[in-house]
Order: sequence, then C-alpha cells, then structure tokens
Amino acid sequence: MDILTDLFSIFINSIAPILVIAGVGFLVGRLFSVDARSFGRVIFNAFSPALVFYSLATTPVDREELVQLSVVMLLVLLTLLFLAYLSTWQYHDNRVGRAGVLLSAICPNTGNLGLPLVSFVFGETALAYAVIAYILVTILINSVGVFVASSGHSSLGRALRNILRVPAIYAAVAGLLINTTGITLPLPIARSVSLLGQAAIPSMLILLGLELARSMKLVHPRLIGLSVGLRLLVAPIVAAFLVTLLGVRWEVGRVIILQASMPVAVVTLIVANEFKLNMQQQVGTVLTTTLLSPLTLSVLILLLQRGSG
Repeated sequence: MDILTDLFSIFINSIAPILVIAGVGFLVGRLFSVDARSFGRVIFNAFSPALVFYSLATTPVDREELVQLSVVMLLVLLTLLFLAYLSTWQYHDNRVGRAGVLLSAICPNTGNLGLPLVSFVFGETALAYAVIAYILVTILINSVGVFVASSGHSSLGRALRNILRVPAIYAAVAGLLINTTGITLPLPIARSVSLLGQAAIPSMLILLGLELARSMKLVHPRLIGLSVGLRLLVAPIVAAFLVTLLGVRWEVGRVIILQASMPVAVVTLIVANEFKLNMQQQVGTVLTTTLLSPLTLSVLILLLQRGSG
C-alpha cells in the first residue's frame, strides 16, 4: 500500500502539473489563433538559451563527478542513438520520420520531469547529479539533436552548419566560462537571464498544448511505437548495463539510470518545429511516452530503491 501511495504522489507532484500546463496550451490553441511555429522560435532563440546559460553559470558542481556522470550519460544516449538508427533502417526512404525517432531516442525529459522526480525519490543530495544530467542532455539536444533533426531535410554539410546557428550552444559555452572562472554576473544581467530561463519550461509545455490543439491524430504509429520502446523500455536497460560495467558509484549511477529513462522531452517539439520534422509524429511521441511513463518509471523506481537497500 505504501508503494502505491508513493507512486500516486509521484504522479500528482511531477506529471500532473505537466499535463495541466499543456492543457492550458491546448485550450488557448482551440480558442484563439496562435502561430505555434513563431512561438516555438521565441523559445528556441530566447528562453531556452537563457535557461542553459543560467543553469551552467550558477550551478556548483564537483569536477570529478561532472566528468564521470557526463561520460556515462553520453555513452547511454549515443548507444540509444545507434540502436534507433538500426531499428529504423527499413524506413531509410522516410528521412523525416526516421529523424523523429532518432531525435526522441537521445532526448529524455531530464528537466521538468526528471529533476523533481529525482528529488522526490532520492532526496535533495541527488538533485545536483540530476542537474548535471539535465545540462548535458540540453547541450546534446542543441548539438546532436539539431544535427539529427536538420538531417531530415538537409544534406550532411548543411545539417552540420545548422548546429552553428543554435543560440543554446553559445549560451552553454558562456555559462561554463562564467562557472569555471568564478565571475559573478552583475545583478541586472543575472535577474534578466534568470527570468528568461524561468519562462522556458512552462513555454515548452504550452507549445505542446498548442500542437495538440492543431491535431491529435496519431500518425506513423509504428515509428511512434519504436520511439516509445527505445525511450521507456530499452533506455533503462542500457543505462543499468553501462553503470554496472563502468563501476559507477551507486549514488551517481541510480540518478543516471532514472534520468536516462524519462519520456521524450517537450523541447524536441521546438527542435522538430524549427527544422520542419513531422510535428504530428513528434507530438504523438511526446504525449504517448509522457502518459505511459508513470507505469515504467514506477517499476524502475521500485527496482532502484531495492538495489540501494
């Protein structure tokens, strides 16, 4: 009974707020004429870079833990990218649909779902590790994710060039410089960037609702099914294997496993929107993985808690 109570609390405190905010976006999209593409560009070019910069500039991290967690998390996501590439080989003629599956494989929702969930399950001491994983995934989304998304329509060379016009990349570099040099941001700049960054997560969820308002038709169900399987079922197995293989300290390893097993991040809608992927496929993937994740995450959390016992 205690387990059921805990799982219900996880759903109410972490997942229900996401669905509520997305529902607001859905209502706005139904009642008013809102250009989701333009709204997504505001997030892509303003809110998201501010969030990345402020997180990197102000979050204290241990360098050894940062390197260990980053390397293992990167290996997990690159392994999933490779498995997604192999599993979609039969769709090589559908570059756009295939790019959507590849993007979903490497983009877990380590932010607005992962951070509160790690805090709830493992406590505040584990939250710092979760933040590092979130920052790494954010950088990966805005580099490898952008390359994967733009490859749906672009040549290899053009896809690589598209990475150079992603503001979050430059924001990440600037944030790391501020953090490592110990420079203190002037108060007006710190407050401005902080406010912009705080707008990123709710805006992403509003965008999800806007896209749902445009169409809730489930297109390419096989591609969505592949994304769901990779993100919710294969990811925790890959993460647990690599954490064990590389001898990661359990307090760090369990955070890696849980963060790597999150549903597809809402931010993939912004990237998909910016680089003209199939938005119906991407919205369906985000929605399906988010709705099914309480089931898979509940089992995973139970295993992780027993593993630490």
